[in-house]
Amino acid sequence: MMNNPMRLLRYSILRNDKYIKTMSENHPYQETGNRGLFIKEDLTHLCLCPCCGAPDCGEEYMLLTESEGNQEAVLFGGGTFRGYLNYWFYEGITPEEYNILPEFVRQNNECNGWQDISAQCTEIDADDFLLTLESIKNCSRKEYLYDDFENYYYPVFKNFAEEVIKKGQKLYISI
Repeated sequence: MMNNPMRLLRYSILRNDKYIKTMSENHPYQETGNRGLFIKEDLTHLCLCPCCGAPDCGEEYMLLTESEGNQEAVLFGGGTFRGYLNYWFYEGITPEEYNILPEFVRQNNECNGWQDISAQCTEIDADDFLLTLESIKNCSRKEYLYDDFENYYYPVFKNFAEEVIKKGQKLYISI
């Protein structure tokens, strides 16, 4: 169980050689200046704003879990990822179709749960998150998808969530 998932929000992930370092060629993590937080993947390079240079203009999200006393995370652009979720917000589907969507998608559309305005670091259901990834990948309107989703987001998120399930851990999203 994550000791205090909310404490992650008090830290910023500083992006320079002083605070983030590659641990070794055999260890795929990056260590941040925050003790015990390891960045397994950083997908923010996919969504850098050409004006301000920040990932999604500062809207950076993390998927995270706790493993062997350390926190592991995947960093990504929240606005970019929410763009994939917005397919169902704008599609105009029936209430019956909407009700069978993954909870993660419905919470995004309804601004509750993990997407509530007061949410910071929320536990999410890893199986539901995997179902969300499959729903995005298989949606009928491919103009909502870009190669980045299938080439980067999908495999990284799927692998991370499957590891969480395999190890019996909890999955969190920090926004």
